[in-house]
Order: sequence, then structure tokens, then C-alpha cells
Amino acid sequence: MKKVCLLVVLALLLISCSKNSSNSAVSQKASSSVSAVAVKAPFHKVLTPRQVMRLIGENPDLLIVDVRSPQELKEGKLQNSVLVPFWNIMRGNYNLPKNRTILLYCAIGGRSYAAMQIMARKGYTKLYNLKGGIAQWKKEGLPVIY
Repeated sequence: MKKVCLLVVLALLLISCSKNSSNSAVSQKASSSVSAVAVKAPFHKVLTPRQVMRLIGENPDLLIVDVRSPQELKEGKLQNSVLVPFWNIMRGNYNLPKNRTILLYCAIGGRSYAAMQIMARKGYTKLYNLKGGIAQWKKEGLPVIY
């Protein structure tokens, strides 16, 4: 099971990297053209735990999404987070508002990063990923709910 998860995450990362390369070439052509029209691109970024604390404080409408499995909740969770397991996101079996800013996290950051890439392709425009996941969050002594 772990090998399958790793293969899926690696495949997603490779796909996203190859798409980003072709997108940057298109962006360079568009920006050099005088007649290029500005298009609102999806915003997705990886943040450190301290940056996430600021984001939470500055954005009361932030939707915090835990993409771990239900079994992993015993490790603790971020306050006000909702559980949407990674496999649900992979299958498209989720219903999250596209107009809200969303923070994704998992155990160490890999699944939530892949989920961020999937959701960006589905039209979600304001996405953040917690660098190092809840493990780094806890290592920095930040609050967790059990």
C-alpha cells in the first residue's frame, strides 16, 4: 500500500512538473506579446508552519483541510480543520467551495502537495500547503487538537 501511494504521488508530481514547464513557455510568449490579455491564474503556495499561523490569523474565512486518513487523526489535528482524505481528492469525491482560500495539510506535506496540484487543475484558485505537514507543525510546538 505504501509503495502504491508513493508511486501515485510521484506520478502526480511528474505530471505537474511537465505541465508547469510547458505553461511557463506559454506564459513567456503571452507576456512578450503586446496584445496579451491578463488571465487570473490559480494561486498555490507552500507555507512554513509560522507562515500558516499568520495566514490563519489574517484570514478568518480560511478553510483548513486535513487530507490524511481517518486512522491518522489520533496523531492530532489542526483546530477547525475538516477531514477530506487524499484518496477522496484523487477520485474527485469531495465538495469544497472554489471561492474560499484553502489550506491543505497531511502528515509530512507530500499528499497535501499532490492534492493541491489536483485541486488547482480542477479550478481552485487560492490554495496553500503546510510545508512539513503536521509533523513539522508539532515539532515547532504549535497547537494541535487530539
